[in-house]
Amino acid sequence: MTIILARNEYPSEVIDESIARFLRGKAREPDQPTEPEKPVKRFLKLPYVSNKCEDFAFRLKKLVEDDFPQVDFNVAFQAPMTIGKFFPFKDKIQNVDEHSLVVYDLKCRECGVEYIGKTERILYHRLKEHRDSKNSACRQHVEANPTHGFDFGQVKILDSADTNNKLRIKELLHILSRNPALNKQLGPQSSFEIKTLIVQAYPQFR
Repeated sequence: MTIILARNEYPSEVIDESIARFLRGKAREPDQPTEPEKPVKRFLKLPYVSNKCEDFAFRLKKLVEDDFPQVDFNVAFQAPMTIGKFFPFKDKIQNVDEHSLVVYDLKCRECGVEYIGKTERILYHRLKEHRDSKNSACRQHVEANPTHGFDFGQVKILDSADTNNKLRIKELLHILSRNPALNKQLGPQSSFEIKTLIVQAYPQFR
């Protein structure tokens, strides 16, 4: 400051008085308390691909907090893009038998016995197999009881899923819950099979 004033040809007494006045003013100023820095919240959104994502998020969060302690950093995960998201019209299907990847329920009109099944394909094709295939539990029931029949136009959708493994889990859970007379999937291994399917359908929870 002294050099700047001298270069501009201020007299030395003016320079000394100006500096002394500045220093006296600084001495009278009270110390201002420094406010603590408020934490800044930041989020990073990433697609969830596998259970490795969680480890990556933990390491990334620690790295940011070590270098920027004033930042409250978190990672948020979102479901990855699936093929189904490119076809939103699939959820607007009106006819029941045009759906796919569903768990369905069929009932005999006369006695009310149930059959619960699942299909990855368009439901119409699976219902056709129930009518025509000799191995179908529904057809075998009608052959054993000629006056009985199934109204395939009144099939009821119980559940849906986006993969076959998840669909199998839901099918077994509905079968265990409702215990339909025409299903043969029930057995002592059912609970074990559900646990195995859960591991296959949701590998991130292994």
